[in-house]
Amino acid sequence: MTEVGFQSWPSGGKSITDGTTPTLPSPARPTGETGTEDTGRDLQSSNSLFHPSAGPVQAGFFCWDVATGEINCDPSTFRLHGLPEGSPPHLDTFLSRIPESDLPEFVGALQSMAEAGGNYQIAYRIAADGGGWRQLEARGRVLADAAGAPTRMVGVVMDTTAAYERQEAEKRRLYEGATRNRLMQQLTAALAAAVTFRDIMAATQVGLQEFGASGLAVVASQRDGLSVVASYGCHDEELAAVCDADTGACFPLQDALARQAPVFVASVTDLAAAHPQQAAGGSCRAWAAIPMADSRGLIGACLMGFPSPREFGPEERALLVAVAGLLAQSLERAGMYESQHALATELQRGMLHPGPLSAPGLTIAARYQAATSGMRIGGDWYDAICLPDGAVALVIGDVQGHSVHAASLMGKLRTVIHAYTCEGHGPAAVLARTNRLMVEFNPDPDRAMFATCCYLLIRPAEGTLEACTAGHPAPALIAPGEPPRLLDIAGGLPLGVDPHAQYPTERMLIRPGSVLAVTTDGLLEAAGGDIGVAIEAFLAELAGAATADLEVLADELLAGVQRARRRSDDIALLLARLTGPTVR
Repeated sequence: MTEVGFQSWPSGGKSITDGTTPTLPSPARPTGETGTEDTGRDLQSSNSLFHPSAGPVQAGFFCWDVATGEINCDPSTFRLHGLPEGSPPHLDTFLSRIPESDLPEFVGALQSMAEAGGNYQIAYRIAADGGGWRQLEARGRVLADAAGAPTRMVGVVMDTTAAYERQEAEKRRLYEGATRNRLMQQLTAALAAAVTFRDIMAATQVGLQEFGASGLAVVASQRDGLSVVASYGCHDEELAAVCDADTGACFPLQDALARQAPVFVASVTDLAAAHPQQAAGGSCRAWAAIPMADSRGLIGACLMGFPSPREFGPEERALLVAVAGLLAQSLERAGMYESQHALATELQRGMLHPGPLSAPGLTIAARYQAATSGMRIGGDWYDAICLPDGAVALVIGDVQGHSVHAASLMGKLRTVIHAYTCEGHGPAAVLARTNRLMVEFNPDPDRAMFATCCYLLIRPAEGTLEACTAGHPAPALIAPGEPPRLLDIAGGLPLGVDPHAQYPTERMLIRPGSVLAVTTDGLLEAAGGDIGVAIEAFLAELAGAATADLEVLADELLAGVQRARRRSDDIALLLARLTGPTVR
């Protein structure tokens, strides 16, 4: 595209006012030196000291008559524009050499420079004889008459193609470097956020594809050989060859492990030259094999494949080595996370009610889902307690915080509530006694914790419900033929806050086929946004609960939560349908 700029020349410079080629003054001789021999010696001496770093610049001089369009120029100007010397010396002749797409901007720039007067500078391009483009630059001065109207534009035109290409190459280099840095930052952030092997490989695949890689195999070194621990973009036979030591396959990977240094293979030809026995299978045509190390030392290597031959420059090599290092650290962190998370989940599940919940006169579905970020041992629990008189107590609760202390406190509360219920205490008495004991569990104010709880006592034979809550979300009731609604319960304070807290009990009748749904706040908070909106969404999902399979409904309620990438809270869910007859 045409580039226009203006530049002030020194006031002492000599203006070109016609089409002649200006002559440069001869350098002055030092006093006392005359004759051609001395001059020759001077030139010889000068040549031995001065070595130009650039080649000669092609330049031509011109004078353009603004009114007539006639151009008076030297032969170099014609040659620079790819025109024979006998071409018509008119502006249109030179404009014919400029790409048609550039003409409007170029002609507009000429008009603007003529109107502005003074010195000018303009860069433009013409079609080169061998294809491509030649970059030219013209500089000079606009001459005006006594009235200030432009009459002539005089100046010099130069071939700046080489300088332009160097500038463009530098721009590309800077742009590519900035792009690599941006992509590396994105990959680093994605790997930092990933906590599972699947998430890490997904983030790595996206990042490496941006760098041009089409396949990756992460190989672990073991006593009995190599094993692929993660991969993408590789066929099964390729993966088998990677770890087949008997066939001597995948020399780049073996070389990288043996030398404990990166190995880069730019093409199939280079692979064949280095390892004639190696057959290049698969779709890759260039490879980077990089050892991987974590806090334990060398753990294996990764093999990155590229779909076409590739010259790995120093910057790209450094970047791929850095990617391998990040990948190794992320995989180590994922291994630690998954081990800790499995331990935490198993510990918490061991404190929950063993096996499916069941009770006479009720169909019950229960779910527990652990948080997905960090170790996150939480305090959510649920329970179903069958009493000798046929009543069933459904209990769900949530201890504040996520730690081993929270999980152990949850285990104590579950046991205490179970014991008080079996002693025959009503819902309000159970929560009041548990609350006082919870206060005793918190002797240190700095470590004091509280818990929420919902206690539902159902008598299936009578069709009655007694409900009591301690800072917990109210249960939802879905009666046959009616929309889901939250029960209006005057709940009390969370357990462990005030030793004298009281817990009002709401009593009501419920019809056979009615479903009670109660959950911890983890399910509601997972939806994000306003809690009121989350509750409305929860009730909307319960619309068909009266006739639905409760096990299927429980899975559906958690399905949306499972899609959340990282949740900060556990979830407990209880669904119970009254199936017993109502005593009238």
